[in-house]
Amino acid sequence: MKKKTKIKKLYEYLKPYKGRFIAALIFMILYAFFDWFVLTKLKDFINVIFERSDSVQMLLKIALLIPLIFAFTSICDYGRSYLLSYVGENVIKDLRLKLHNKLMSLSHDFYVRNSSAKMMSRVTNDLSIVSGAIVGVPSSLVKELLTFIFMAVYVFYLNWQFSLLVLVGLPLVAVPLYVFGKRLRKASKAGQQQTAEIYSSIHQMLNGFSVIKAFNTEKHEVARFQNENDKAYGISMGIVRVDARQSPFVEFIGGLAGALLLLLGGKDVISGVWSPGAFMVFFYAVTKMYKPIKNLAGVNSQIQNAISASERVFEVLDEVPSIKDAPGAAELKPFRNSIIYKDVTFGYTLEKDTIKNLNVEIKYGHTVAFVGHSGSGKTTLANLLLRFYDPKNGEIIIDGINIKNVTLDSLRKQIGIVTQDVTLFDNTVKYNISYGSFNASMDEIIAAAKNANAHSFISKLPNGYDTLVGERGAKLSGGEKQRISIARAMLKNPPILVLDEATSALDSTSEKLVQTAIDDLMKNRTVVLIAHRLATVRNANKIVVMDAGKIVESGTHEELIKLENGVYRKLNQMQSL
Repeated sequence: MKKKTKIKKLYEYLKPYKGRFIAALIFMILYAFFDWFVLTKLKDFINVIFERSDSVQMLLKIALLIPLIFAFTSICDYGRSYLLSYVGENVIKDLRLKLHNKLMSLSHDFYVRNSSAKMMSRVTNDLSIVSGAIVGVPSSLVKELLTFIFMAVYVFYLNWQFSLLVLVGLPLVAVPLYVFGKRLRKASKAGQQQTAEIYSSIHQMLNGFSVIKAFNTEKHEVARFQNENDKAYGISMGIVRVDARQSPFVEFIGGLAGALLLLLGGKDVISGVWSPGAFMVFFYAVTKMYKPIKNLAGVNSQIQNAISASERVFEVLDEVPSIKDAPGAAELKPFRNSIIYKDVTFGYTLEKDTIKNLNVEIKYGHTVAFVGHSGSGKTTLANLLLRFYDPKNGEIIIDGINIKNVTLDSLRKQIGIVTQDVTLFDNTVKYNISYGSFNASMDEIIAAAKNANAHSFISKLPNGYDTLVGERGAKLSGGEKQRISIARAMLKNPPILVLDEATSALDSTSEKLVQTAIDDLMKNRTVVLIAHRLATVRNANKIVVMDAGKIVESGTHEELIKLENGVYRKLNQMQSL
């Protein structure tokens, strides 16, 4: 994305607040005008002291005028500051919301490619940088440019010959600003990427805290974080060095111009060509004209930082979901007949297919179990049914309709899922059970919990259904989390149920309670059962045995167990040992 395009896209978000933004600009113009006005009166003030006989009376007038001018400039400064902050905060609020909504709309593969910690860095750190630029850059840029313009016009008015001499040095100032600007943008981008690595390192440490303690790897983690932290420090100091070099260049050029002006202008004062007041005001105006250029070096640094930050933000905002509703997608009617995987081929990478030319039918009200070694493609089938991904070839058909031709909302409303890795939110038990069924009554929530064998342990919690479960359900055991997950699925009451290794990580006591709840959940539903423990699939209407992404056997438990050299029979024998 080109620099101008980035800035243009960023300031598109200013449009809803352009009235206040324009008002802030007016305050800035008035501020610069009053700054110039004070300077014009400075000439009279100096000449009064050196030349006028009624100097006391004139001094009194100027003394009375100064507080009024400063009062006006204070009002202008307040208006500018408040309005720009208002606009900046609202733009960031809008950007943050749009970024969040975009993250919600993106497909499963995006989250496989990008870590959550790095996305957090974009929502927090990068947006903070952009926010600072929206508030600070227009304010500084307009103020400094207006000051420069007012002062340039004024010095030309005072003495155009000397003004031309002064302006010769200005092109020399633009060169370091351009050169350092490119370096700053590159360094800023590296700095923001390294900040994301810091976020990622902390996120991994917090998530893996138990493993770190169990394996006694605190020193390793400290060293790893120190390495990332040192990298961030090195990049930050590189930015500081580049940024710090801008001002000396501008100062040096300004100093040369000032020395030349003092030499030539001073001679004119001595010879009587200029009055002392006129020369001093001219000299002061020139320094005021160079000051904005020096300050623009700092603005340039802020702009480059904001450009690289906004680039990272817009990378997400411009991301196109790989899975989305097709044009004219229809609502999927309540499931009644069958789910068909027809010639389905899929791979998470272009080089390797996880599922190869798979054909299977799941009839309404039936339970079809998929078994096989790890990596055989079982979970992938559930991901494809939920349209987390689309097949490379083939199609998945529900009641005669390709699921690509129905809305994602209507498809996923009809599918409930219970997995081995339960996701609970840092909220109450009630909230987690009703997640996705937010309009459910308390009676319905309790009924779902009872059916999931969860009501008993929930009632013993400190605040019952209002007990906070902690991050990812940290305050609950594995079996308790699983039963809340089952209660959530029961409350949703979907016609299609996906059970993905739902009991494989539980102890025998918890497994019995969870399995009883699952048996109740499976009643009168069409079930896609993905299992490692074959004891859980014996009652399935059909068992599909997979190996390396292909179906190698299919039938009931009784049929498959009779196959003398069958894969299912061998798996069953291994688990019986």
